[in-house]
Amino acid sequence: MLSKSNLELSKIEVLSLLCTDKYELIDNLLIAENMTKIRLEKRLGHCHSIYEFLFKCSKKSFVESVKEYDWNKIYKKDFCIRVHGTDEFTERDVAGYIYRKLKKPEVNLNNPKTKIEFFFEKDIVVCALFIADVDKSFLKRKAHLRPSLHPTSMHPGLARTLINLTGLEKGLILDPFCGSGGILLEAGLMGFKTIGYDIDEEQINRAKKNINHYKIKKFKLEKKDALSIAIKPDAIVADLPYGKGSKGNNLKYLYEAFLKKAYAKTDVAVVMMPDFISPKKIISKTKWKIKGVFEIYVHKSLTRMIFILTKNLYH
Repeated sequence: MLSKSNLELSKIEVLSLLCTDKYELIDNLLIAENMTKIRLEKRLGHCHSIYEFLFKCSKKSFVESVKEYDWNKIYKKDFCIRVHGTDEFTERDVAGYIYRKLKKPEVNLNNPKTKIEFFFEKDIVVCALFIADVDKSFLKRKAHLRPSLHPTSMHPGLARTLINLTGLEKGLILDPFCGSGGILLEAGLMGFKTIGYDIDEEQINRAKKNINHYKIKKFKLEKKDALSIAIKPDAIVADLPYGKGSKGNNLKYLYEAFLKKAYAKTDVAVVMMPDFISPKKIISKTKWKIKGVFEIYVHKSLTRMIFILTKNLYH
């Protein structure tokens, strides 16, 4: 189940991890095949819940479809039913249809092993088996809750989403504008090796304090210019500087030079830039291809734009 706060971004986050462009979207329910071993509930930043798709039907054929489905093949120990989006069918009635199909039915309304949910969207009904809620423990790592606070640090859920947009299951992530370490922190907790650069030694110290606090081992921090990338990471993920505190004198020059340097060092980059800098025009001066672009409204004079950049659009 996707977050409606930014439905398109939420959708692409999931599809990037599944490495597929084949899907069906019904309201905020994304139906797609998962051929990976990634535990999505441990990775996602812009989604709510994970389900196993069972079937879909029309509202008209709903009762017949429920009665015909072989519930024994997904049933474990006990069950409960949840119905969303309609008052026409009660959970009690639907549970009764299923109860009569099960060999050894047991109802558990509090903590069932088998939680079956029905989502009504206009004339379509989607039936799914609940797997897990997305782990939202990252909310405890918001900037003001970390040991070393910096007000511009990225929301941890958004940081996770940017990392997931790379499509990587594992590998080395480089953030050349790491600041107080928001992206590195989440990447490290997601199992990635990380390297961070920043030209501000105070920011490097903040990042080190934050990362050490969460006992992340596989990271490296360097006081270094973002144009001096020497390594070849599996992906670059960065929120490019733009505020008054940024030490870059000419942001357009910095962005273009950085993107050209990044192109020589990695095959995929996920970067966030402010709209007022005309980022698409800057990217057009490089060899990068734009695989995806998303907008995040901040206030009336600022919208931040997320770009998935790749050398190959089929990456």
